[in-house]
Amino acid sequence: MRLGFETLGNATLVFYDNDRPVLATDPWLDGTCYFGSWALDRPLTESERAAVEAAQYIWISHGHPDHLHPDSLAQLPKNKIVLLPDHYHPEIRDSIATMGFTVEVMPYRQWRQLSPRVRAMCLDNENQDGILIVEAGDSLVIDLNDSPLCGEERFIRNLIKRYDRAKTYIASLCAIDADMLNFVDAQGRRTIEPPDQRKKGMIWAVARKIDKLGAGNFVSSASQHVYVRGDSVWANPYRVTWVDVEKHWTRPHVRKIEPFCMVDLSTGAYHRKHPSQRSAVEQITDATADDDWAAQLSDTEWNRLAEFVAKYETLRRHFDYLDFIVGGERRRIWIVPEAKRKDEARLRGIGFHVPKNSLMATAEYGFFDDILIGNFMRTELHNAALYPHFTPLIAKLGGAAKVYTNAERRRFNRRYFRRNPLGYLEWHFGQYQAAFLDHVRWWSERFGLKQPLKIIYRRMIGDPVV
Repeated sequence: MRLGFETLGNATLVFYDNDRPVLATDPWLDGTCYFGSWALDRPLTESERAAVEAAQYIWISHGHPDHLHPDSLAQLPKNKIVLLPDHYHPEIRDSIATMGFTVEVMPYRQWRQLSPRVRAMCLDNENQDGILIVEAGDSLVIDLNDSPLCGEERFIRNLIKRYDRAKTYIASLCAIDADMLNFVDAQGRRTIEPPDQRKKGMIWAVARKIDKLGAGNFVSSASQHVYVRGDSVWANPYRVTWVDVEKHWTRPHVRKIEPFCMVDLSTGAYHRKHPSQRSAVEQITDATADDDWAAQLSDTEWNRLAEFVAKYETLRRHFDYLDFIVGGERRRIWIVPEAKRKDEARLRGIGFHVPKNSLMATAEYGFFDDILIGNFMRTELHNAALYPHFTPLIAKLGGAAKVYTNAERRRFNRRYFRRNPLGYLEWHFGQYQAAFLDHVRWWSERFGLKQPLKIIYRRMIGDPVV
């Protein structure tokens, strides 16, 4: 393949020029992540590993361990140049530099030549994620991985218009399980809808997004993992498979390119590397990694957990407390101490049933997303939701950007607003619009109007009416 790319699973892509690997993205070569909850959908072949090891450049989109996988980076030769988005905090840059790699931060919306026919551009964003844009010859490949657009829709759409649509590709997440799904009620009963009720809406949304951006090809990426912990395997039926995409795809003029394939950008042809899309389910075990659900916290550890929560001044407008249930013991950490005077029914809070080791590692390193995404922790919601405030504030702004106070958040917001004012306003208006639609759904269901309003809405956005 003289000019093209291959997908290796999850978010790892390898780009070629003159049959030589030039760039590998988000390398996850083996092992697990999210406290042993995720494994690769299928192990890499020797030739796939060799391609990553031979690439001169490595691009890492963000700090989630299925994208920045430390054990995989440690296996790579140190003569690589690691390209990074211009994230708000330098933690990722500094940690990779200490591993011995040459690290280069890619300035926002600036091309970087990687080989005679391959150049790349990066769009970092306030989600502390990154979008990679690769021009290979006369083709354009946009690696969204699992990043939201964060106000870049207009820029990407205008860029795509400069190319032949048939030669434009978007590699994107298509998944419902790459976030906390393990919601339970007060009795511990799981409350999530059956998989088939959730999958089609996600696939419609991805098809709609690719079509709206104007690309000719969708590349299934950033979604190829399997749950292997004994307490998270329940989530495997919620993975969106290629069979699901084939069944529910709604934009026939956008070509679908399945996972684990080689794409020749000179001809547009692609071929699968494996005879089937079967997951390597033999990796599944009954074990719970390093966790023992019976282990309890000491008073010192409870105090450390309270100190961790207390850092997040940004949560105080939206939540009154967090409950943690560890080893059968439930304790409440007040975010707003004055809220103790409220009636319990009016309090806004979240309860987490979580094992000790994973919880304390999270409190030490600050990456709360890891126990949310692992889907072994169970979550109770009390007059509250994870979005639009909890997960963005504690995981994205706090864990990744180290933004904890309201003053720090204002400085953070100014940085992204000044760089792309219109995109910033469009993105945040869309967030408020999504929250408004959630309220409409709740009220319409209460008054028996959900079905007719759903039909009208789906017709407006071009989704199937079923």
